[in-house]
Amino acid sequence: MLKVLVIDADSDFASRLGKAILDEGHEARIVGDAKYGIARARTLEPDLVLVDTNLPGVTGTQLIEELKPFVPGRIVVCTDSDDPEYVKATIAAGASDFVLKSSGIDSIISRTCPSDDDEESGEDVGDGGSGSPGSKKGRTRTLRAPLKEGKRPFCVVVAHVDDQKRSFIAEIVERLNRAIHVIEVSSSTEAIAACAQNRTVMLVIDWEMPDIPARIAMRSIQEAKNGKAIAMFVTYKGHSPEKQRLAMYAGALAFAGEPWADGSLEGQLKQAFDVIRKRRRRAKINALQAKAA
Repeated sequence: MLKVLVIDADSDFASRLGKAILDEGHEARIVGDAKYGIARARTLEPDLVLVDTNLPGVTGTQLIEELKPFVPGRIVVCTDSDDPEYVKATIAAGASDFVLKSSGIDSIISRTCPSDDDEESGEDVGDGGSGSPGSKKGRTRTLRAPLKEGKRPFCVVVAHVDDQKRSFIAEIVERLNRAIHVIEVSSSTEAIAACAQNRTVMLVIDWEMPDIPARIAMRSIQEAKNGKAIAMFVTYKGHSPEKQRLAMYAGALAFAGEPWADGSLEGQLKQAFDVIRKRRRRAKINALQAKAA
């Protein structure tokens, strides 16, 4: 059960949203102004804050920045504006995600307050196996992977502004593990959305993303997954110890500097998959032991 705080001046919308949250089995608190919302966050320490940033007396980015110290979970902007610059500003300020009110209450709930059926089942990622280097099997450019036999597939999100390099990385991922569904995106904003909406086990992101810095995107993604680990893999130009240090500080499991002709990228990705499999198997064993106790 999640502790959810709704901060919205539209009392009708907030009430309907709060009721839907309660119907999903979560705890809901509703406030109508920014000042009281910050005070409520301080005492509640919510797992999730759904906030309308168009509130009087404070800008959206200021509100998010003031909420952050008191919110151990996610801050999701729930708004009527889909302006790209506005979205970038809220994410940069510390929001984990954004949803449009016009998408409807049901859509907002399914995206931000998933039911138990949508949570990770603890099954193994699988050893995959080798495929043909040029295989496009499982490739998608949409931000939601299709359902397969009632279950969402495991995904790797590849974020790179260069189309050729992004495709090159995706082909290596597919070759290393055919069970993985690859999602290719060209911005940090899309990467954040893709990781939030899918059963993501790894993000491969270029350090020099043009819209939102990779380190901020990585932090937002980890917070949005609410404790469920996503392996972070960083690519960058050249072989720089300083970039490696910064990537590790940002939470990267592994990294690879260009050029990749020496096979370093494939080798590092293979090691990352090995770590992911070991983590999931350990988690599965721990879950079984907890049930038996």
